[in-house]
Order: sequence, then structure tokens, then C-alpha cells
Amino acid sequence: MSFFRNRMFWAGMLLLVLMIGLIRYTATERHDITIAEKMIRDLYTPLQSGVNGFQGLIDRWGRIIGTRQSLVDENQRLRSELNRLQQERQVLLEYRYENDRLREMLDFKRKNTENYRLHPAEVIARSPELWYKTLTIDQGERDGITRNMVAITPQGLVGRVTAVSAHTSEVLLISDRESAVGVLVQQSRTQGLVEGLGDRNTLKMVNIPYDAEVRPGQVVVTSGLSEIFPRGIRVGKITRIITQPNGLLKYAFIQPAVDFDKLEEVFIVFQDLAR
Repeated sequence: MSFFRNRMFWAGMLLLVLMIGLIRYTATERHDITIAEKMIRDLYTPLQSGVNGFQGLIDRWGRIIGTRQSLVDENQRLRSELNRLQQERQVLLEYRYENDRLREMLDFKRKNTENYRLHPAEVIARSPELWYKTLTIDQGERDGITRNMVAITPQGLVGRVTAVSAHTSEVLLISDRESAVGVLVQQSRTQGLVEGLGDRNTLKMVNIPYDAEVRPGQVVVTSGLSEIFPRGIRVGKITRIITQPNGLLKYAFIQPAVDFDKLEEVFIVFQDLAR
């Protein structure tokens, strides 16, 4: 038992001496490392590389996620900016179209000061029952508007005023079935009557003599033979001619000069115009 204790004592002393020697040896500057240190480093290097690689991967993913979020934020900002610019562009386009229309109307009014006294009006409503029957303008009795005054645009004839209030008026369109206008074919001077068909794209000229020189493409204007419509206002253009079964008369389909879908402003012709 004492022998075993002596062996343990001397083994401990030897270990202590080795440790002290190792400390002294490692404390001095060396050009090489021990085999044990090499083994420890070889075992530790893969683990350290794995840890460093994993840390690098985490850093890269962090940068990717951060970059993606930045791109998402930038994309959202650009979309908002694009929507704002599109809205502004739409407003500017509307002002441009309105300016073009008003310039055209002003030029038309300037050129016709000797023939007509024109009063501008804005379309504010349309008939809810029949879209192409009537429209309402923002001028009325207080502006000098009376029944049977004629509404026109630079393109041609729109209709006539059928009802008036203090600040508004109702205009019956020439496309309405109750509308009738005395006309003549500008090239051949053939006279007739244009009726509405309830169709925004087509009018009908009736009572054309069978031997009248009318053909597609000719222009139809007001004849000035009625008490309402002044002479020479463009009504439309002939598109098709049909001879009636009795062979005595013909009728023609007319494409209106005015696009009733796009009416936003009109002129009201005052009754003291020169005929």
C-alpha cells in the first residue's frame, strides 16, 4: 500500500515537473510547435473553419435579407411615385384636351362674328331615359337663352332648346326621333328633310326626288327655310341612298357631323343672327 502511494507521489511530482518545463518551454520564442500542439490544432482547425463558414453564411444571408427588404421598400416607393405621376399626367391631359376644344370654339366664334352671335355653354347632364335624346346646359333665362334657340359646335348642328329655367336649358338633339330639320345637299342643292332615328351614328334624309343628283360623300347643311334653324350649318355627310319601292322618291342615310358621345361644350345661336 505504501509502495502504491509512493508511486502516485512520484508520478505526481514527475507530472508537475513536466508541466513546469512545458510552461517554460512555451514561454520562450519558438520556431516550431510540439507534436501534441500540432495534433490539437489539426483537430481544432476543421471545427474552427466550420464555425467561421457558418458565421459567414449567416452574415451573407443577413445582407441578402437586408438588401431584399431595401428593394421591396424602394419598389413600393417607386410604385407610389408612378401612381402619383400617372394621376398628374391624366389631369394635365384633361386640361390639354379642354384647352384644345376651347381654342377650336374660340377660333370658330371669331370666324363667324359676322354670321352668328354665339353664346358658349357647358353640357352638365344628359337625359337618363334616352342617352341621345336631350342634354342639359349651364345657361338659362338669365343668360338670354329662350326656347327654339339652336345649339351648334364647330363641327356642326347639335339641336334646339326645348325648355329653359333660370340657370339651365334643355337641348333636343337632332338624333332624337322627334327632331326634324330642313336641309339641302351642298353640292347639288337638292332639298329635303333630315329626321332623327334615335341612333347617335345615323340620321335619315327623306323626300328626295327620284332624279336628284345625290350620292354618298356629299355634305348636307341646313337650308334656312325654317323659323328655327339658320342657313348653312353642317348637318352631316351622305353615306347611303335608297330608292323607295314606288320609284318616285329616295331617301338617304346621313352620318352626323357632330359626335354626340363627346359633347362637352356647345354654342347657342342667338335669334338676331344674320341669315
